[in-house]
Amino acid sequence: MLSYPDYTRCPVNVISSIRKFYRAFSNYPSIPKLDLALNKFYKNVVLIVLDGMGTAMMERALPRSSFLRKHHETDLTSVFPSTTAAAMTSYYTGVSPKEHGWLGWSLFFKEFCRMVDIFPNTDSYTGTPVANLSAAHFVMPYETIYKDILNSIIGDVQPFTIAQPGVNIPENGNFHKVADKFERVCELVRIICASDQNTFTFVEWNSPDDIAHRSGCYSEQVSECLLYLNYRIKELCEGLTDTLVIVSADHGLTDIEEEIRIDRIPEIAECLVLPPFVENRAAACYVKYDRKTDFERAVKSILGNDFMLFSRNDILSKNILGIGDPHPKTIDFIGDYMICAIGNKTIRYQPLNIKPKPVHKAAHGGFTDEEMIIPLIIIPTKQTKEYKQKKLI
Repeated sequence: MLSYPDYTRCPVNVISSIRKFYRAFSNYPSIPKLDLALNKFYKNVVLIVLDGMGTAMMERALPRSSFLRKHHETDLTSVFPSTTAAAMTSYYTGVSPKEHGWLGWSLFFKEFCRMVDIFPNTDSYTGTPVANLSAAHFVMPYETIYKDILNSIIGDVQPFTIAQPGVNIPENGNFHKVADKFERVCELVRIICASDQNTFTFVEWNSPDDIAHRSGCYSEQVSECLLYLNYRIKELCEGLTDTLVIVSADHGLTDIEEEIRIDRIPEIAECLVLPPFVENRAAACYVKYDRKTDFERAVKSILGNDFMLFSRNDILSKNILGIGDPHPKTIDFIGDYMICAIGNKTIRYQPLNIKPKPVHKAAHGGFTDEEMIIPLIIIPTKQTKEYKQKKLI
């Protein structure tokens, strides 16, 4: 089954509910079930985003009686493309990929005349550093939600962020903490929530995505990871008071059956101006002006069972990347067309002079339910009498 992004119930809308709670403006609707929980006015709000934990993966790995599944309130969709760069930047900013422009892992920057893997800031093919500065942050800087929270009329609200080493979360009024293990994440959350301040804590954790890429969505390793995270989050929540814990994901994953090398398909490759980019399951293509009809015909006949082809106008008019005004770079990154996965295959363009990279056993970026549907988990903790009295004063 396929699911398309719903910008009334996706990561952007989770942030809209949080902004609403802190009395900040958003162009996107909030999520009623989350609003209802936030309206109880907790001193601390903790948002934990588990990279790659789609609903299908969670329900396969965890029993119905597990802590996370017992607090699973509803499902959301990911943004599109259903990938970390697009979705996590929507969590950071509260706006859609169309507006922030961070569409995927590998983007072609004409400013540097290179394909750039935007998080490590390296050339997508050679792996060499692109520049001393972050190409993506230099060309597409953005404001995070943390400054709005810091300036909330609620008063005395301090935002924190927690992530693994090497994860670059922009600092914009937030205090950033690094944790190499999830136990350390829980320890930091306990310390933060025990402070006298009102706090908002955003946690970004790279699992189970990293494990699923190597071993597949429904492997024993993924199950062990989710059972462990379920246990740790349960233990954390049972020791907190006056705190609302929200757990969700950026996207899910689907197991991959085959990688299609389009550099070996002349009917497609000869139409291209440069190699496709963004994601292997959501690939933007620039096509020679006089070969567009040939390109459309070839993609539909050769890839049509596993991929959908969208023109730039389709992507924008159907609001697949979100609503609002597009970032100038979004237009660049869409290309003339996008080839979007609807099955269990990926595509790749492999240059002759570059050593091939290993194929992931599971991937994301496309429109399948496994990639697009993510859980919204809401965990209230005990509100103390002392805090309720303080709130009423």
